Amino acid sequence: MDGKLTLVLDPAPTGLRASLVEEWEEFGRIARMEPMVRLFDAEEEALAWGRALAKRRGLTRLYLTDNRKPTRG
Repeated sequence: MDGKLTLVLDPAPTGLRASLVEEWEEFGRIARMEPMVRLFDAEEEALAWGRALAKRRGLTRLYLTDNRKPTRG
């Protein structure tokens, strides 16, 4: 495992809460950094933030977990 960056989207009172969690293998076990958390008005902003950090770390893939409930319309 080279590294894994996961973007977790959660509902917030206004917009959404995005958390980035980085994981990697270290000494035969999985190490996980403390999540970076930011609030965004739009999903596109959160995705751009996650992609930019993945690119800086040399990771080609960003994993997404969306914990927001779909709205009924």
